[in-house]
Amino acid sequence: MGWLLGAGIGFFLGGPLGAVMGGAVQHVLSQSGRMQLQANRAQTNGEQIFIAHLVAILTKVAMADGSISPEERKTIHSFFSGSLHYQGRELRLIDAIMEETEKLNPDLHETCKSFDRFADKDQRLLLLDLIYQVSVTDHVISAGEKEAIQRTVSALGIDSEEHERIKSRHAAAQKEDHFHTLGLQSSAGNEEIKKAYRQLASQYHPDKVSHLGPELIAFANEKFKAINEAYSAVRKERNI
Repeated sequence: MGWLLGAGIGFFLGGPLGAVMGGAVQHVLSQSGRMQLQANRAQTNGEQIFIAHLVAILTKVAMADGSISPEERKTIHSFFSGSLHYQGRELRLIDAIMEETEKLNPDLHETCKSFDRFADKDQRLLLLDLIYQVSVTDHVISAGEKEAIQRTVSALGIDSEEHERIKSRHAAAQKEDHFHTLGLQSSAGNEEIKKAYRQLASQYHPDKVSHLGPELIAFANEKFKAINEAYSAVRKERNI
């Protein structure tokens, strides 16, 4: 619970997540816990801001086809429990943020712009990657979800080439081949393969998220390992 208890409520009250976070904290913490949170107004760090916005934006995109499905909810929950190793009250807070986002329905554009005020390029791309990971859970990205993804991409200023590369990696979510891990078709040329690898290796290098806490570093390590394994396999296949 450290990322929450180190935050204080002050940051959230000024932005579109104010009511969402207020309601979520009410559900998760006892009165004494809320008093402790309010008393501890240490400066919010990057990890705290990232996680709060991440959950809200993932939920908003998943809601774009009417409601967040049990499968999508499970995927979001599993990301925090499996990749970031959250447990106990940390996971209950994640669930509460999803529930409050559903109930209060904050504006997606405003939430994205709030995220954009502190996020760098790599954090924006990580967010988009996770959005696609959740969206393909039920194997179909609905028209509403596609529109919400495009609104997110526009609000965050992600260029079309980066968007298409991430989208391509998730387009065939059930095909665990090395080319899709690199965001490529099997017909890609050798120079295109090298370029994609360099971009992904830079994006997911653990140093890029070193300031966001150990959980996100571990997640980046897993992605970095998968990218390197895929590239090694393709190099061997192509004799690059």
